[in-house]
This record gives sequence, C-alpha cells and structure tokens, in this order.
Amino acid sequence: MEKLKAEYRQFAHPLLFEQAIHEHGALANRAELAEQAAYDWHARKLHFKQHFRGHLLMQMTDYTSTRDHQWAAQHDPLFAGCGAGMDISISGLAQANKERPLGPAVELLQQVMGTVAGRPHRKLRDLDKETWQGLVGILHRVELFDATTLELPPKLREWASAPQEDKAALKMQLRIDGESGAFERIMLTSATGPDSPYFEELLGDLAEQRDQIFVFDGGYWELATYHEITDSDNDFVTKRGGNIQPQIVKELPLPAEPLDSGYTVLQDALVYLGERHDRQYRMLRVRLSTDEEIVLLSSLLAYAADQICLLYRYRWTIEIVFRWLRQLLELDHFMSEHPVGIVRQIVMALIVWGLLVIANQDAGPLQPKQLWRQLQATLHQLILEIGYRLGAQAALASPI
Repeated sequence: MEKLKAEYRQFAHPLLFEQAIHEHGALANRAELAEQAAYDWHARKLHFKQHFRGHLLMQMTDYTSTRDHQWAAQHDPLFAGCGAGMDISISGLAQANKERPLGPAVELLQQVMGTVAGRPHRKLRDLDKETWQGLVGILHRVELFDATTLELPPKLREWASAPQEDKAALKMQLRIDGESGAFERIMLTSATGPDSPYFEELLGDLAEQRDQIFVFDGGYWELATYHEITDSDNDFVTKRGGNIQPQIVKELPLPAEPLDSGYTVLQDALVYLGERHDRQYRMLRVRLSTDEEIVLLSSLLAYAADQICLLYRYRWTIEIVFRWLRQLLELDHFMSEHPVGIVRQIVMALIVWGLLVIANQDAGPLQPKQLWRQLQATLHQLILEIGYRLGAQAALASPI
C-alpha cells in the first residue's frame, strides 16, 4: 500500500488493468510474440505473461529493485490481482531480466505506439490563444525532434562508451507529433558523440512525407539533410549548428515589437546554405527572453518572423515528455545493471506511457500529472476492495 504511486490508481483494478493492456488489440498478441522468441524455454516458473505484467506494475509503483519485484510478486495483492504473481528466486529474476529476449516487448511497444498514433489528435498541452496566435492552425503539420540523456549504473561504463569511469549514460532520441504528443520514432543511442548521424533515421523516408514542418535543435545539423527536406516538399525550423555559415542574399525588414513569442528579432534575411544557390532559406538572429542570442534557420520563406520563432519555442514542448519519463516514470533509476535489463525497463516505461494516452483518449489535452493522480486513486480503491472482499470471506469462514 505504501509503495503505490498516487498516479496509478486507475490501473489497480484487475478489470481495468486487463482493459488497458487489451485496448483496441494493441497488446493482444503477447503470447504469440513470446512463443516466437522462445521466451519461456528456461522459464523457471516465470512466464512471459507474469514477467511482462510485473514490469508494467513496477513502473506504476514505488518499487525500485529486482528484490522489490520478487517480493511484490509474492506478497503484494495488486501484483497477484493483475496476474503478475510468481514463484522465482531473486537471482532467477535477475537472470530473466538479463537473458530473456527483448523482441516481444519491443514489438508490443511498436503496437502500442501505433495505436497511440491512431488516436484522435489532442494537444500535448493547452495553448494560450493570445500567446500562440497564428501557431495553433499549423500544429497538425509539426514534428518535434530532440534527445535526452539517461544516466546508467557506473558498471555499464564500457558498454555505454562512457569517457569517465564513474559515469555511464545513453541517449533517447525522439520524434513526436507536435499536436498530439504521440511518439512516432524512438531510438536509444550512445550518449557520446553528435546527434546528427541519427537524424536521417528519425526523419524516415522523406519521399513518403509531404507538407510537414520538422522542428529540431542545432544538434541535428546537416546541410545535405536540410536540402533533402526542402526538396521533398517539407519544411524545417532549427537552431544553427556546427560551422554553418549562411551567405546573406537579402536583408528583410524587422517585425514590430512586441512579438507573441517573447523573442526579439535582431536580423531577418534570405540566405544561401552551403554550395547550393538554387534555393534560398531564412535566417533569423534573435534574442531570447533570457538575453541569449541564437540564430534560427528555416525553409519557411512566406511565414512571419514571429511564427518561425513560435515554432522553435514550441520545440521545448518535448521537454515535458522527457521530464515526465525521467521523473514520473523514474527512468533515472534502473532495476538492472545489464544493458538488456536497462532497455527492457525503458521499453516498459514507454508502453505504460502509451497505455496512459490510450486510457485518456476521450479526455481533453493530455495532462500527465492529472492522469497520474487519477490512476493512483483507482489503485487505492482496488486495494480497499480487495481488503473488504478478503475480510468478508474470512468472516463467512469463521465459526459463530
């Protein structure tokens, strides 16, 4: 009871838990995937169904270690009620987290995220109509890109190619829908080195995309990719990265202050990027509200300067997702010190995120903290119901 997170009460009732993981068939083929991957060949009384449900519940509670997982599976009525009970040693569970194939969980993540992407669009957060005037109407075209670093146990330093002996980490590269917040692509990469080598894979096949606006930070800089985006009838907004030196073609008049974005435009110009002079781009030198000066590059020639600034500012929306994954899903604390176990926990956290989005599909804008509180309230209600039921059974069984 003390370990239960307030945010997960909605999933506490076994019927609601079953409904969540079966919603729209997103996880309906769990058993088949496990069988294909020979998941249970060394089961030792731990099968995929129990293992999978246990990991989902670990994300919904304050349990943090493999020892906690083993104890909860044997003694916590929530785990038993949701089909996560098992009889296995701590060492056996640790080996399972290390050796069981990741394939079934990864495929289930893809199916969950596919279901999320098919939900009706809802804004990731409310937008102030005055502050974001002129931006709301184009959010359906916006794709956001960014990466966040997740710390790992120091024992994984060599696997993570960490330069320091006492630190290890990996990066999560995300592409999310700018309007709904749905995860569209997820990559786990080395925390060292630039992000630009992964950008092409995050973008996917540009020939199959049209009229999208890709908004990303300067870490994903690559002139050839900028040209590919515009040649494919898509657009981009980014912060200047690397050693890009735009060639000014024409200075444009500065917009009147104040701007809805809160930025101050110091320079607005049409420029060439690299050796190509057959296509012009936009360069904005702006001062942020923090007094920092940055340079924005974009292919949106017909847009007002403030709209481009608003789009870049909106890129920070993805930080809400990162903060939620690190803090509420606790991806800053890992149960395992093995790479497979680490990735398994990240995958389970992302599946939980997707199930929450599905559960919230008929609500308004996705508000993670509020939904978390609703989930916890339902979990507490289940614990009380189980207690009342067990108490009633005991009373009936007792002689008068």
